[in-house]
Amino acid sequence: PVEVSTRNCSCPHECERTPRQFLPKSSGQIDPGAFELRSTVEAGGGARLAAAGAVASGASAVLQAAPRRHCRVAAMGLCASKMSDEDRAANERSRQIDAMNARDHDTEQKKIKLLLLGAGESGKTTVLKQMQIIYGKGFAEEELRLQWAPRINENVVAAMKALCDAVEDLELMDQVVNQTEFDSFQSNEAMNGVGLLSPELSLSEIGPVIKVLWNDPGIQAAWEQRSEFQIIESHVKYFEKIDAMSDPEYTPSEEDVLLCRSRTIGIVKTVLEIDKNEFNIFDVGGQRNERRKWIHCFDEVTAVIFVAALSEYDQTLFEDSSQNRMVEAIEIFREHSTSSWFKTSALILFLNKSDLFEHKLGKKPISSVEEWDDYQGPDYVVNPLTGTHGCLRLGLSRPVRASHGGRLLPRTCTPTADGQAPDAELQLQQQEAFDQGKNYFLKKFLELPDDKQTERSSDVYTHVTCATNTDNVRKIFDVCKDVILKGSLIDSGFYA
Repeated sequence: PVEVSTRNCSCPHECERTPRQFLPKSSGQIDPGAFELRSTVEAGGGARLAAAGAVASGASAVLQAAPRRHCRVAAMGLCASKMSDEDRAANERSRQIDAMNARDHDTEQKKIKLLLLGAGESGKTTVLKQMQIIYGKGFAEEELRLQWAPRINENVVAAMKALCDAVEDLELMDQVVNQTEFDSFQSNEAMNGVGLLSPELSLSEIGPVIKVLWNDPGIQAAWEQRSEFQIIESHVKYFEKIDAMSDPEYTPSEEDVLLCRSRTIGIVKTVLEIDKNEFNIFDVGGQRNERRKWIHCFDEVTAVIFVAALSEYDQTLFEDSSQNRMVEAIEIFREHSTSSWFKTSALILFLNKSDLFEHKLGKKPISSVEEWDDYQGPDYVVNPLTGTHGCLRLGLSRPVRASHGGRLLPRTCTPTADGQAPDAELQLQQQEAFDQGKNYFLKKFLELPDDKQTERSSDVYTHVTCATNTDNVRKIFDVCKDVILKGSLIDSGFYA
């Protein structure tokens, strides 16, 4: 063996090394006189290896340190430089930060990010409210009275203001019977230009006037032409219960909250625990000027719920009266369904406001709207027997077309003595028109232009919803929940 002299170790592990012996691994000959190995511990660094010598031809002399029970270091750099207490503390802090970042990353990976997208007034926020009712704590009585009651009252007054303005714009004043109440409402200085209540005016004071106006023929004539101006169609339910809402002690119900229109500005995040999973739900504003903010919440989305209103096939945008709402919704959906941001995200399409869609089909056929003149499905037109809005027993005003064997054939009902169509046959016609109308618009959403052909359309999960119906939303979201959780497991690598 070749004995090599070296200093004792001065590494930070404070192990007192003794001089070590190095043995040649091969049979090559080493000239001890020509070979020197020394380890020098310097103030700023580790060991320095210096060697000089000659190795006999054909032999590779590899030096290997004999094993020790102390710290083991490589031949190049036998020991590290001595660390100060401050350096050790800094290293420990760095290690703790790295560990904390790793834990935070794992926690974030387990969270489910759900994004609600859609055009303005499609019902996104209503879907979110339903989730809060079903999976959250709902709404406390104090919250209903102090926070929601003022908003709901403003919705009622704003809706009536829109109707009165429409009567004037559509030149329907000759049909107004209650002229005194109409003039009183329009000239009331306690309301601003958009019909919002001032602190000096309560619904208990103006409610009786609203009731009279709602039943006025002129207002009803404007309501029948509501596609020609901006109004929230679901607010008809407020007018139908205006007596109860005018009571000073009235506390809004959850249904009232669901019907309340509150424009979303920016991005609203809601956290809910659903089946022991944390859902981070992002609701975004749907108007055009709000959509530029959407991209800020596009990263790492588990699932997207796109909400479109079926009943808006004959309405125009609030921000652009020349653009059909359904056309706008289809364009937005096509753009985002093919986006690289959502390539791995579950995509769910809610065709919302099915109740309003069904009622509107009895008033305005789909094919009567210019944008949908290619619709070839059945339609029906009905008139309420009583002549008042909200009657569910309807009589036919003209023959109905029915799909049969791929052809459209005329079909009529035999009316009863009072001029009403038999309930069973009428319901069959309504359901047939509803189903084919729904399928027509669903096909429009899933069809992609040639330049955007993709397999994405086969991965879209579609549901027809009525966002104001809690039971309907609960059943549908139970199905969607499985799809969303499956997508989360795939992203985490636990599901292939």
